[in-house]
Parts: sequence; C-alpha cells; structure tokens
Amino acid sequence: MTKRTQSPEKKVQILDAAASLLARDGLQALTFEAVAHEAGLSRQLLRYYYSDMDLLVGDLCDHLAGQYQRLLISGIVDIRQVERLDFFLDFFFGMSSDHPMPVELETYDALIAYSVGSPLVRDRMCNQYHILGQVMIHELAIAHPELKGAACEELSFMFVSMMHAHWSFVASLGHSPDHNRLARNAFARLIRSYLDTPEVVPVMEKPWARRD
Repeated sequence: MTKRTQSPEKKVQILDAAASLLARDGLQALTFEAVAHEAGLSRQLLRYYYSDMDLLVGDLCDHLAGQYQRLLISGIVDIRQVERLDFFLDFFFGMSSDHPMPVELETYDALIAYSVGSPLVRDRMCNQYHILGQVMIHELAIAHPELKGAACEELSFMFVSMMHAHWSFVASLGHSPDHNRLARNAFARLIRSYLDTPEVVPVMEKPWARRD
C-alpha cells in the first residue's frame, strides 16, 4: 500500500477517536491499542496511518482547530455583522447557545501535557493559539479602532491565556459552567480598562514571542 491509498475519512475516524479517548481517560490512556479500539480499527491499520504517536497528536491539533474554524465561520455567516467581537467572546466562553463550543474540551489539557515532550506538537499548538490571537487582534481593532496596536496584542494574548485556563477549570476540573459568564464579563471589563487608559506603556515589546 502507498500513501495515495489512505482514506481521509479513516483519518478523521482515528482523530475523533483519539480526541474522545483523551477527553474521557486522559493522556495516560493514549496508546495505539487504545486509539484503535476507540476507533473500531485494528492496531495494524492504525499504524499504517500513523507510525508515530507524535504525528497522530500533531494532526489532532490541526483537526480540532479545523472544527473551531468551521463553527466560527458558520456563526459569522449567521450573525452577518462586521463587528464580530461580541460573538467571538460569547463563543469562546461558552455563552453562545446558537453556536456552542465543540465537545471534548478536556482534550486540550491533554495536548498541552503531551507537548512538553514533543517539539512537533508544541509547535503545532503554539501556531494554532497564535493564529487565534491574530484573529482576536483583528476583531479588537475593528470593534475598538481607538485601541493602539500594542493594546490589541496584549489583549489577544490575555484572551487566549484566559480562555484556555477557563476551560481547564470548567471542562477538565469540573467547575460549574456558571463560570462562563464570569470569565466572559471579566474579559469585557479588561477591554474596558484598556479603553479607559490608552496612555499605558506596553509591558513588553512583542507579545506571543517564544524562547529561542
């Protein structure tokens, strides 16, 4: 068999199974045998598609990001507004009933833990979060043109950090979903604080920088 005979649908089946496994049982359960069983496939077929666990988890990062992208695009089309910041915040903090967050949010905590020993997965996750940060910079600039670029960058980093930590508590640790409104409102107040103090000097030259 060659790579040309691989089925995209079969890969999605594998990645969905890996996401479900991580969300339910955590990183300690992630093995080829467990993923194959979850997907209803043989271990040999799974290893044909993914000979290395890093490659599987790396593709899982992109797969989950694609799910978010499709849901966001669907929501943007539905709201038909140029200023989309409120929708973005409602969506990412679980406040949009018409466009709910994807399930299996616990998977992201497992991916963070896995990335500690995997440069490939760490790079994939950093890239995905950075892309989300750039989207938020764009939406902040549209909704609040009076905000300086440095303020938008700082807020974008705080948004992604706050959003990930929020779902770590609510999805992974089981805190009440009532915290969704708390986090959503807190970030709105953070934006307001930047609007009220436009003269504040940026804390660092370039948010999103990584260590060499």
